[in-house]
Amino acid sequence: MKRICLIAVSALFACAGYATASDREFADIYTDCGLGALIAPRNDAVAAVTNVTWDSGTTAISSDSSSPESCKGGKESAAAFILDAYPSIESDLARGSGEYLSTLLTIAGCEQSIRSEVAEALRADFGKVAAAGDYSESTRFDQAETLYNVLNHRIEASFGGSCALT
Repeated sequence: MKRICLIAVSALFACAGYATASDREFADIYTDCGLGALIAPRNDAVAAVTNVTWDSGTTAISSDSSSPESCKGGKESAAAFILDAYPSIESDLARGSGEYLSTLLTIAGCEQSIRSEVAEALRADFGKVAAAGDYSESTRFDQAETLYNVLNHRIEASFGGSCALT
């Protein structure tokens, strides 16, 4: 395993001089984008190794090309938190409040004064999605991704000026 990690990191640094259309350094793509950034948003080495070993970095490169804005800012932190704490966030959404939901809204940069309104809207949106027949049969990863998308959509549609999820 050490040998694979060493090869992956060596390949990453060998390619560090190349840039993409977004002018992001190649090494930054492997640490800021893709599955690696979701799994280890605060650990560049783990993010890079994850991206290289998981799919040779194609997810990181494609996310940089298709949506470079998703490879920076707080969205990675929100995605990582949702994936890590999904069952607890789901429980809080069902109740309408709770520590995990509050933390998610903090990570999303929502102002304290509107958090209850955001939570209520997110609860309603997520409730509709969770009620769909195929949702309960989805993997935890897919369910977390759905919640992440619902959160982003709700903030963009209604709370963009009061939440700083970027």
